[in-house]
Amino acid sequence: MSSVDKVCPKCGGKMMKGEVKFSAEQLSTRAPSPFSTGIPMGGLPSVMETVESRPYWEERTGEKTGFIFKRDEKRRMTVVGYRCTLCNFIDLYAQDR
Repeated sequence: MSSVDKVCPKCGGKMMKGEVKFSAEQLSTRAPSPFSTGIPMGGLPSVMETVESRPYWEERTGEKTGFIFKRDEKRRMTVVGYRCTLCNFIDLYAQDR
């Protein structure tokens, strides 16, 4: 699927390819220096970092994996999107990596 031939199903405008991302802040688990243990001691500030994550699509294939303990096999695909430049409609698709 190419963004040059993709047309908006709502208004007929041009669709641009993009990604869906999520940002979240979390307390950093990294030590502030190679000489510290990472255990917060009185007076040391906590380090917050922003982490980006991408959504994915996961589906069962109907196959079983495992030698003794059987589990459903799952297939994971990335999620790509297209946004209309006129009406801002977003269309999402699952895509094999």
